[in-house]
Amino acid sequence: MKKLLSVFSVALSFSALASTVDMKTFIYDGSVSSTNLLLSAEKTHTEYRTEQRQSTCFRTELRGYRTVCTGGGYGGGYGYPGRHPRPYPGPMQSCWSEPVYVTVAYSCIQTVSVPYEVKDYDVEARVNIDINKLSPEVTPGETFKVTLAGDQLSFEAIGSKKFFIVKKKQDMRSSMNGSIKMIDALLSAELVESSPVLKALNLANISIENGILSFDMGPVENNANIGFALKITKKKLLGSDPVLLDRDLLNSEIEVKTTSSGSEADINVNKLGVELSDGKFSLTAKAFAKFNGNLMNNSQFNELSSSRTLIYKVR
Repeated sequence: MKKLLSVFSVALSFSALASTVDMKTFIYDGSVSSTNLLLSAEKTHTEYRTEQRQSTCFRTELRGYRTVCTGGGYGGGYGYPGRHPRPYPGPMQSCWSEPVYVTVAYSCIQTVSVPYEVKDYDVEARVNIDINKLSPEVTPGETFKVTLAGDQLSFEAIGSKKFFIVKKKQDMRSSMNGSIKMIDALLSAELVESSPVLKALNLANISIENGILSFDMGPVENNANIGFALKITKKKLLGSDPVLLDRDLLNSEIEVKTTSSGSEADINVNKLGVELSDGKFSLTAKAFAKFNGNLMNNSQFNELSSSRTLIYKVR
């Protein structure tokens, strides 16, 4: 008697055209502040049809029996259907027969699912890119890439690392004009010179005196692009440390002064509603780059924040 192992319908993979992709780039060098890009593509969707194809299938067949023994004496070997294993000498010997199966290949017809693309409509996109550069001293070389995949429009920015590329506004509107989908898009970006911001994030020498937490940092040229945060926990011998404060600070809650080596930041902890008395405290001050918009090239910068921690004990 033969036992069928498996005959499956196999989905074969065939090349099929997907929604087309168009990509345009704009390299901003400061000579012009805006540009218009035109992109074209096709929007499609995938459908499937079934086909019958010659293939190879597999099944299992019974080829015979083998004798398996345990205990003392000698035993083993292959037998044949209907025959029983011979007894062998040896103490406490136990033998039995096991079927032997083999896998056999044979020709068969299989049902396969074949994908194919069906065109929905054409897509035309008109994109306006508007750039504002805040620093007149540094020459830019920023690349803006616009990709239209079917009817999906996306933006990407790859900078020279001289600037933070901040997305100020992104707007898209679409409408159908007969069999063509029309997309009007706007990308407005601002370039913020990166070097002054990164230098300012160099924190050092944290201390506290009379409720004023102070730490040194690099020269702060523009407070608008530097944010501050403070976390205060009370250290306990047993159990978890309760968090007394953990949030970003308002501009009015921190004072930044120019020093001979850079800047100094002062935070009046008492005015934040935290009383440091009778115990041991951990104070972590953090400075970070902040922008009025979304940063498009943050992956190009390793560190966009810096922190210093002070362990303060009140006797």
